[in-house]
Formats: sequence, structure tokens, C-alpha cells
Amino acid sequence: MFEGIYLLSIAKSSRVSNDKHLINNALADNGGHTQVLGIAEEKGRNVKAQIDYDISKSFELIKTFRINGVIVSNQEFVGNINSVFFDTDDISIISGPPLVRRKYLNILLSQINNDHVKNLQRYQKVLYQRNSLLKNIKDGKSNKSEIEFWDERLAEEASNIFFERNKIIKTITQSSKEFAKNFNNNINLDIKYLPKIGRNLENKFLDENPSTDEIKLIFYESLKKNHNRDIDQRITTIGPHRDDFEIVFNNSPASITASRGQSRIISLSLKLSEAKEIRSITERKPILILDDIFSELDEKMRQKVVSEILDFDQILLSTADIELIDKNKISDGKYFSISSGKVSED
Repeated sequence: MFEGIYLLSIAKSSRVSNDKHLINNALADNGGHTQVLGIAEEKGRNVKAQIDYDISKSFELIKTFRINGVIVSNQEFVGNINSVFFDTDDISIISGPPLVRRKYLNILLSQINNDHVKNLQRYQKVLYQRNSLLKNIKDGKSNKSEIEFWDERLAEEASNIFFERNKIIKTITQSSKEFAKNFNNNINLDIKYLPKIGRNLENKFLDENPSTDEIKLIFYESLKKNHNRDIDQRITTIGPHRDDFEIVFNNSPASITASRGQSRIISLSLKLSEAKEIRSITERKPILILDDIFSELDEKMRQKVVSEILDFDQILLSTADIELIDKNKISDGKYFSISSGKVSED
């Protein structure tokens, strides 16, 4: 159920990279149709989000997005229903590879602004073309002079992504600090954007707020300086697709110094910041989905978490042990049990 709600928010699964793995085996073997559908109320109006999957016997999958019955693109679909999903695997935002942290930023920015999805897709298309040209130049099939056109195109698309990431990281840094402090006063949190815009240029983002035009020029010049290296490696070695950000815990990298419990609190602080910024910027009320959040927390920390999350309008909590939830604190909540695939209200 949680995955279905999140799927209706970001048009992608939180668990698998290929939608084919969401389809049950019987449907995959025989072909057919299935859908995920949800209705949300936002600012006095209903929003019906729907994803249809049509599967052929050869397991070809066609996915169609609809909002209020009207077919839309995936870019137009994302962000109509806002939600933030947290589970135990989210500590990978601290200890995992840069890809995990880029995904966090992309999901946050896409829910805030549909244009970010379009920017990412345009950037990926231009990046693919530039990388193809680099391979051809290396193999002697294309001329090096052709690369300048793609440098300009890539710098144009990259500038907006760099700009939006720089801005949102500065915003969530402050709110993440506050959430982490409320959970544990001994946690001093900081986040540093590590844009792959060119050697020795990252500090410009940390110390200043460059415009998109300034970023475009900086990145374009960096691309030109990297021609030989890019051709030699057959790929574009700098750009938003190589970005990262570092989570600093008490003046040291959290990936090295934070315990599992501390990492859990830090990653939860980031997720709550995500929900806070979606609410602040879009003036919509995101659904906060917390999967098995209390299992590794002591009672004192569970109480603090409950106090923080009650500020949000709609919260979905799951637990394998109902005793971990203080019903006195969540007095107006509804409780459901799932057994043998059936949901019943307690």
C-alpha cells in the first residue's frame, strides 16, 4: 500500500528500478491489465491519480499516466499527489553511493516543480549525444570540432539543475539541523553541496549564489578544459550526473563517524525537511509515509519522533509491534491490521 501511494507521487517505485518487477507472475505470464489508482484531496478539490499497466504475453509493458481521467506525460504526473517516504533503508542516503543522494534531490525537486523532471530528461538526452560523440572522436569517426555544439547544449541544460540543487540544499540544511537538534541535542548537522562543475570551482557554490547564466559560463569553460580527458575516457566526466552532497556530523563525515542509530536520526531529519519544504514551497500538504520507523529506537526517541511528525497533516505509520506506538499521543489516529493480505480496521 505504501509503495502504491509513493508510486502515485513520483511515477516510480521506491523499491525496484524496473516496473516489470511490480507485476505479479500470473499477469506477467498471461498478459493483461492492472492499475494503481488513488484519490487525494488538496485545497478543496479531488485529485485522481492513475497509472495503468498493459502487459503482453511477451512481457512488453506499456505504462499510461492519468490525472482526473486525462492522459498526461510522466513529467505532468509527478507532484499532483505529494508524499515523502521513509523506511529503514534510507540510511543509505548517508552511507550509500552518490547516486542515492542525487535521487533524493531529484525526487524532492520534482515534487516541488514539474519543470525539474523536464530539465533532467533534456539533460540526459544531451549527455547521451555528447558521450556518443566522444566515443566516435576517440575511434576516429568524428571530428573534435563537433563537440563545441554539445558543450553549449549541455551547459544550458546543466545550469538549471546545478542552480536548483544549490538552492534547495541550502534550504534543507537549516531545517535538517533543527530536526536533528530536536531529536538529539548532541547532533550538529551540516550539508555541503559537491557539484561536479570543474576542478577547484566547487567552493563558488558553497560561498556564493551564482545565477544560472554564471553557472552556464563556468560549466561551459570547464567542459572545454576537459575535452582531452573526456575523449580519452569516452564519457563526460563532469556535470550534474556526477554531483554529490556530503552530510557532516559533528564536523566529520557522517558516513564515517555516525552510528546506525545516529544515521537513522539524520536520515529521518532529511526526510522531514523534504516534507517541510514541499509544504512550504508548494503550499500543499504532503503525505508522510513512515515504514517501521520505531523498530530500532528507544522509548525516549520514539516520543520525540512522534512529537515532530504530529506537525504534519497526514501521516501513515507501519509497525510490526503495535506496543511501540503511544496511542495516547496519536489519539485521533485510525488503526488497521494486515493479515493474509487483507486489511481490517481495529
